[in-house]
Amino acid sequence: MRKILLYIILFLSSIDGVRALPIEKEGMSIYSPALKKEVSYSIILPEGYEHSDMEYPVLYMFHGIGGDYTSWLEYGNVARVMYQMIKKGEIQPFIIVIPDGYLSYYSDTYDGSFPYETFFTKELVPYIDNNYRTHKNANARSIAGFSMGGFGALSVSLRNRNLFGSVVALSPSIRTEKQYIEEGPQIGWDNQWGRIFGGVGKKGNERLTSYYKQHSPYHILSTLRNSDLKEFGIMLDIGDKEGTLCESNEELHRLLLEKKIPHEWEVRSGEHDFTCWNAALPKAFRFINGHFNENQQKNRERNFPNETPFIKMGNTTIYYPEQAQGSIRKYPIIYVQGEINGQQQKALVSQFHQLVNNNKTWPAVLCFVKANVDLSKTISDVEKQCSGIRGSQRMRALITWENHIKESIETIRRENLFTGIVCVNTTGDESDAPNFIKAVNSHKRYPRCWIEVLPESKEYGLSSNIHILLEASNLEHEFRSRKYKETNAFTYWEDWIIYLNNRIHV
Repeated sequence: MRKILLYIILFLSSIDGVRALPIEKEGMSIYSPALKKEVSYSIILPEGYEHSDMEYPVLYMFHGIGGDYTSWLEYGNVARVMYQMIKKGEIQPFIIVIPDGYLSYYSDTYDGSFPYETFFTKELVPYIDNNYRTHKNANARSIAGFSMGGFGALSVSLRNRNLFGSVVALSPSIRTEKQYIEEGPQIGWDNQWGRIFGGVGKKGNERLTSYYKQHSPYHILSTLRNSDLKEFGIMLDIGDKEGTLCESNEELHRLLLEKKIPHEWEVRSGEHDFTCWNAALPKAFRFINGHFNENQQKNRERNFPNETPFIKMGNTTIYYPEQAQGSIRKYPIIYVQGEINGQQQKALVSQFHQLVNNNKTWPAVLCFVKANVDLSKTISDVEKQCSGIRGSQRMRALITWENHIKESIETIRRENLFTGIVCVNTTGDESDAPNFIKAVNSHKRYPRCWIEVLPESKEYGLSSNIHILLEASNLEHEFRSRKYKETNAFTYWEDWIIYLNNRIHV
């Protein structure tokens, strides 16, 4: 109950000052008779949705293996990308829906045990059209996806051209026939492909079931003519370091060229990760926008004072990201511990939000904690009582500001809480350095460390020793020794935030 009340307080404190941003609703759900279960989805409503009676096109965004309905929110920051492109007049507003796709390849299983495509096309799409103000025609619907979601986006949209008018596939997880029949080990192939498309336990050509060919984007496109795809938009985008997907995607592109099927194709510098997919997002949104056939009246830009909602709780002050009233989603959290006054906090929060607006980092909750406070207990209290926090080690980071090294050692030793730590002008004895290294090394992969110290600091020896020992232990880290600019103690705040953002979204 207290947690709910704090979230209500958050929004009440933000009503008068919130910016006109898209509304993000994470963790919505729909009961699926086809799947016999509740299926989660997230939805992003464009700025102005709640103040108009306009209808909008809809973009469905599919995630990859290991992802879920939060992936595009947390790692793609799609709401901000859409918002900024709308403000620049590059695209019209549209609704984004991100369904949980499980390990389905967005297809019905061959034996009918998990009919995901049926759920998506016959239940979710009609549900969205009936419950939100959407344009209800194929040219106003599109699908985009990465990896497994790229396969699904191609397969579902091509098989349901009565529902969708365009598709964007980012590094789609497709296979050439040779790759499909030779891929191993057998148990991995069975779990990923055979379970869905038939052929469990099979090898060689027996894997190429007729059901697989009905759903494989390569085989679907090989049966279609240029005239079958009139006005249907296809965009393919992939990195140049994609391993086995390089061959299969190149083959798909060549097939489209041979059949003279219009499409967008780009190979960019990148791997199979969100760095590559995020770089493709603006182009993808422009491409999709070009295929939405309804002209949308531009929402009038409304200027609100930018006051950030915050909560004071014990020895902490918690600042939430800028978001539209009515948004419901969760965020990573960055704890900042040290004696940092209220004015400094607001300046740092404002700078953080500017980094988000400039697409240099992702939104996160910032929690300022006083020095000499039990950080483990503070984290437990904050994350139990405050909504909107993801609350996992992967989604949690720390900046310590002029704190004694023993506090950090004790916190790290007690529990593996953080994906990354930035230690700025840490105080303590040089002899404390080995204990810090031992604490960090006890958790192997996490946390990764950034050590920052003034060149003239009397505590330089401690930070220097930490750097030397981290290097000798082959522990990945960053070390900086540089002066402040114009007496600004937080000159390098942007560097620290970007470093931690990259750790959270590794």
